[in-house]
Amino acid sequence: MSERYRAGLDTLLGLGAEKADLISDRLAAEAPGFVRLLIEFVFADILARPGLDRRTRLLIAIAVLAAQGNAPAQLRWFAHAALAGGAESGEIVETFIQVAAFSGFSAATSALEACADLLEDQTAAGCCCPPAIAAR
Repeated sequence: MSERYRAGLDTLLGLGAEKADLISDRLAAEAPGFVRLLIEFVFADILARPGLDRRTRLLIAIAVLAAQGNAPAQLRWFAHAALAGGAESGEIVETFIQVAAFSGFSAATSALEACADLLEDQTAAGCCCPPAIAAR
């Protein structure tokens, strides 16, 4: 195991989300080189960089994935990691509002729907949240 892979794995596991939720056993078995690149590049080279705190990086990842609109599983994984890392559901909703303004309401609505249960879980736990989500 390379030092870069170990650093990426440490970052990945330190996000408080289960590794298996992002990297399935099937993906690891079928494409181990892809998984290695994912862990090394995304988690060692990008998410562990200095300059932005982890919460901000995760909110940016959420915004980009929401704007793309084609990766709901990865969007949910990063939303879960952000919530586990101290982000509030209201911050994720605000991120989706930014997506609506710059990438369209369809992308933002799809993102909100993909993560609605995660945001509701935070509301049930007593987290501050916009009234539209809290009223659900």
